[in-house]
Amino acid sequence: MSVYSKNYIKIYLWRFISILSGFLSLLIVIPYLSDNIEFYGIYAFCISLTLYLSYADIGFLNAGQKYAAEAYAKGNRKEEIEILGFTGAILLLMIVPFSIGMIYFSFNPDVLIKDLSNEGQEIAGNIFLILGLVLPIQIIVQRLVQSILIIRIKDYISLRVDVIFNLIKISSVFYFFRVGKYMIAEYYLFITIITIISSIVILMIIKKTEDYNFLELLKSIKLSKKQYLITKKLAYSSLFLTIGWVIYYELDLILIGRWFGPEDVAVYAIGFTFLNFLRTLWNSVFSPFAQRFNHFVGLNSDKDLKELIEKIIDYTLPLCVIITLVLVLASNKITIYWVGAFYKNSIIIMKILILGTGFAFITRPASFYFTAKTKYIFIYLMAIILPLTFFIGLVTLTPIYGIVGISISKSLAMFLGFVISMIGIFQFYNPLKIIKKWFVNLLILCVLISFAFPLILDVFFISKEKSTINLVMLMLFSGVIIIASYALMLLTKKQQRDDLKVIWAKFTKKRNITFKND
Repeated sequence: MSVYSKNYIKIYLWRFISILSGFLSLLIVIPYLSDNIEFYGIYAFCISLTLYLSYADIGFLNAGQKYAAEAYAKGNRKEEIEILGFTGAILLLMIVPFSIGMIYFSFNPDVLIKDLSNEGQEIAGNIFLILGLVLPIQIIVQRLVQSILIIRIKDYISLRVDVIFNLIKISSVFYFFRVGKYMIAEYYLFITIITIISSIVILMIIKKTEDYNFLELLKSIKLSKKQYLITKKLAYSSLFLTIGWVIYYELDLILIGRWFGPEDVAVYAIGFTFLNFLRTLWNSVFSPFAQRFNHFVGLNSDKDLKELIEKIIDYTLPLCVIITLVLVLASNKITIYWVGAFYKNSIIIMKILILGTGFAFITRPASFYFTAKTKYIFIYLMAIILPLTFFIGLVTLTPIYGIVGISISKSLAMFLGFVISMIGIFQFYNPLKIIKKWFVNLLILCVLISFAFPLILDVFFISKEKSTINLVMLMLFSGVIIIASYALMLLTKKQQRDDLKVIWAKFTKKRNITFKND
């Protein structure tokens, strides 16, 4: 088994544990935060502004990671550090205006959020101040950690540390949200500081395990004409895509906050929060392979790249379809058990947003391919068509359907992203043969799940009240259905059976060797 294969296994193991901790956060934190609909709406709106920091590198971080990964694959450590230092300088430069803006809004929160109560203004002002002064430190350190480990396909190092600190964040809820206490701004400050401490711990581990020269990296944090010329073309195309991505994917809560008010923000935020959980899930599935695309391009190995794309689509197509279907069918009861009947209007929003995520088996590997092979035409197509579709949907559907129209517009944009991805990746690899391979099997399975799963839910999940215990049982049951259905699908195909036999043989061989050594 290769070093990278072992790293993938470690990454998936710790990502699975990380997803469980994320689920615990959804399970425990959101019900406490959503008890006060106005304050939760304010919190969700303020946090949505952090999307700027997610893309503040204006495309240079993604471009830098690509070329730094190629340099790492070639053994050029100096070039890798210089590229990361340059992207760090760009990030620092772009964070300054955000910090100034957030500090201003901390004194004038009603400029961004309408119809605030006096207490709501105080909470919004405090959160804006945290966004302006503390969060930028978290982002800078986090990005540094992520870049170094992602390039080496060693994300598992940060994941296992993050899991421990995430449990601390989750546990803190019981302190900040007690009977008669709703300290949402203090809670956000605490979890931000904890995240910074977590990243510092990971940096110390990197220093020890990777013998990484951080002094050299600090010296390299400067604007460089050489690195600019290397990264600018891909960076600007990534920036163009980022602007489009922000318009169609990240502006929901901000628009609702301006057009409707904090209560509608809270209703939409439930579906949007669950969507972000799914994004984390799919990111856990696909992201370990992103830098391997860059490695293969750096080594000019199209054969290996094509095989990687085929494997990813082959194994994730049935998984995407099954997860999407099961979660849509369970979303009614998930919402009620999670946040209560008051948020029943969130159910249809959640269903629509979940449907849009079902195309990840094509859109994710295609996006890695477009970036690694610098397919600028498809990067620009995604950047133009997706936000344009979302904007047209907003204009035409929101006056008719209200905030539900926003979720419809988003999922329509996701579908068009799938179409563009199919066309773009078809030039290099034909995914239709994989779709044909699974079509009949998946169709039969989906029909069975669609009829049987809701009936089973109605029998075993009768309660219609908010309940953490019922939510846990429901999600565990849904998870069992997903795993069993996926395993059944894999066992229907000879190639998958053979792959599973090889994996099992290697696993048992390793266990036997360990046992003998003991």
